[in-house]
Amino acid sequence: MLKRIAVIEGSYVRDTQVFSAAPIILETDEGDWGEHFIDVKYPCHYIGIFEGTTENEIKEKAAAGEGVHIDTITLISFE
Repeated sequence: MLKRIAVIEGSYVRDTQVFSAAPIILETDEGDWGEHFIDVKYPCHYIGIFEGTTENEIKEKAAAGEGVHIDTITLISFE
């Protein structure tokens, strides 16, 4: 099992909101991105430490807990 620290990168955080769609939307959607932000209780970058068999599984667990898109999650390995 892998253990990783899950964070949301700074470019996806805005005050008390987190970007909740695939990051590619920032490049392809010319409209208002405001509809893609959701309110979060703790807008900090750190989400928690998660465990899984693959990094994608870990991202899915972290994203589900926060209600954000998995592509906004960055994983950091630690010893």
